[in-house]
Amino acid sequence: MKQFTCNEMSGELNAGCDEVYEGETGMDIAMMHHGHVTTTTDEAHEPLRNQMTQPDEAGQKKWWDWFNGEWEKKSDI
Repeated sequence: MKQFTCNEMSGELNAGCDEVYEGETGMDIAMMHHGHVTTTTDEAHEPLRNQMTQPDEAGQKKWWDWFNGEWEKKSDI
């Protein structure tokens, strides 16, 4: 099991949020992050919401490539 915060998941679009997600797979954590971001209404999360609600294939691939690298670096909890 690994643990990430919203900040860690946000990459360049850091929302300044310390919401914590724990999961067995990267997909588990990505789905929690997606649910969290898409239900926020604050300005800090707005760039992330826009990216998630208007995704493009190239952007999704870039994010998954980046996140998979971060997943591999992260120690199990």
